[in-house]
Amino acid sequence: MPLQLPTMEPCHFCECALAGTQGWNFVARDEQVLTLLNGRQYEVGQCIVLPVRHAPTLLELNDEECGAVMRAARRVAAAMVEAFAPDGVLVYQNNGEAVGQEVPHFHLHVVPRRLAGGWGSGPPRLAEVMAADRPESTDYARITDGKLAAIAQLQRRLKSG
Repeated sequence: MPLQLPTMEPCHFCECALAGTQGWNFVARDEQVLTLLNGRQYEVGQCIVLPVRHAPTLLELNDEECGAVMRAARRVAAAMVEAFAPDGVLVYQNNGEAVGQEVPHFHLHVVPRRLAGGWGSGPPRLAEVMAADRPESTDYARITDGKLAAIAQLQRRLKSG
């Protein structure tokens, strides 16, 4: 039985891939992978890595895309450690609505975590975080100075690395 996926037409991440380097949250791109600052900044510098080609879940990625996504995730994680000196880096991914997938396009979350960030240890408790009074940084539709500054820091480190 296939996974139940969210409905989104057109696919937001396909639109981001088409925008190329023009999107406000662009961090890096190669032929196969796009790295974006996540519009919901539960932690400063939180990014998502996605294949340029539309693939709804991990199960639809080909081997080359799997490798490209992980290489990009490793690269941006290294840039995060240098830029933000987090306490740790969380990498997670959701497949299907039942586990919180919101966009029907594979994407890997790469998050520089802080012990005082309010997520607790282990995987994020997003339902709890989202139910609380949310600062503007967690609103994906709001472009903030903090989000733009995080992009600039990551881009500088990715270019030098």
